[in-house]
Amino acid sequence: MNIRREFKIGVFAVITILVAWWGIKWLGGQNLLATSSYYYAYYDDVSGLIPSSRIKLRGVEIGNVQEIELETNKVRVEMLIEDKYAEMIPSNSVAEIRSAGLMGGTEINIIQGDAADIIVAESTFKGVVKPDMIGSMSDKASELLDGLNTTVGSVNSLLGANSESISELISNLEAMSSSVNSIVASAQSSIRGTLTNLNTFTQTLAQNSSRIESMLTNLDEFSEDLAEAQFVDQLKGTLNDLNAIIKTINEGDGTAGMLINDKALYDSLNEAGGNLAALLEDLKTNPMRYVHFSLFGQSEEKAQERAAKKAEREERREAKKAAKSQN
Repeated sequence: MNIRREFKIGVFAVITILVAWWGIKWLGGQNLLATSSYYYAYYDDVSGLIPSSRIKLRGVEIGNVQEIELETNKVRVEMLIEDKYAEMIPSNSVAEIRSAGLMGGTEINIIQGDAADIIVAESTFKGVVKPDMIGSMSDKASELLDGLNTTVGSVNSLLGANSESISELISNLEAMSSSVNSIVASAQSSIRGTLTNLNTFTQTLAQNSSRIESMLTNLDEFSEDLAEAQFVDQLKGTLNDLNAIIKTINEGDGTAGMLINDKALYDSLNEAGGNLAALLEDLKTNPMRYVHFSLFGQSEEKAQERAAKKAEREERREAKKAAKSQN
């Protein structure tokens, strides 16, 4: 049987319309091959949100906005969400309007709650609006610019109020730089001389490097010789002997120890020194008392007188010794 041409054209037109309708729905975010249910949310402001805006759950697209309707005090948003994803949404979840990215656009993000039961079809989400990141950045930039303008104004006013001080400071700096330049110019010859002397000194060191190395070598050899000759051990032995001698003296052993530690001997020597000093002083004052010159010899009376004085001195000496021994 022959199919009429008009029927073929009609069937083709219906198929074309169905494909176009399906494509429109698919581009609008609606999957005609999956079952979906309607849900609602109310907002104070839905700026940027349009029908066909995406609805996402943890970054995965689960539906789209179907209708936006303005009511008395709120804006009602009708959402179409696939049933297989609705089973993952607790009943106290939140529908948050947020920016879709830096390129613009707005979407609804489902923030899952912690309720035990899941949301049912035709239910209403709690609607919140997340501040736009770009808008927040613009606000921050505006605040920053305002603060910067205030700072610049303050700096300008400060510079204007202290312009004379700044000019004076610049003049002082110029005068100081001129003084520094004059000092450097006047000391230039001295600096050159110092550099020349330093250069000469380094050249001298370079020319005598072999001698310096020889001196260092000799010093090393001398230190090695000292080490080999056991100089340190000998020095230690000498110090030990000296310590032993000092210990013997402190303990009063030997002649030196007795001389140092015997107080009676010290007192006797001190007394003898005193007597000798008195004798020398008397000899200096009365030399004729001890030395006599006579052409005809000594008289018997003078000899007796000297003997008596000598005996008297001996008695005084013995008396002093007796008094000291008693003390």
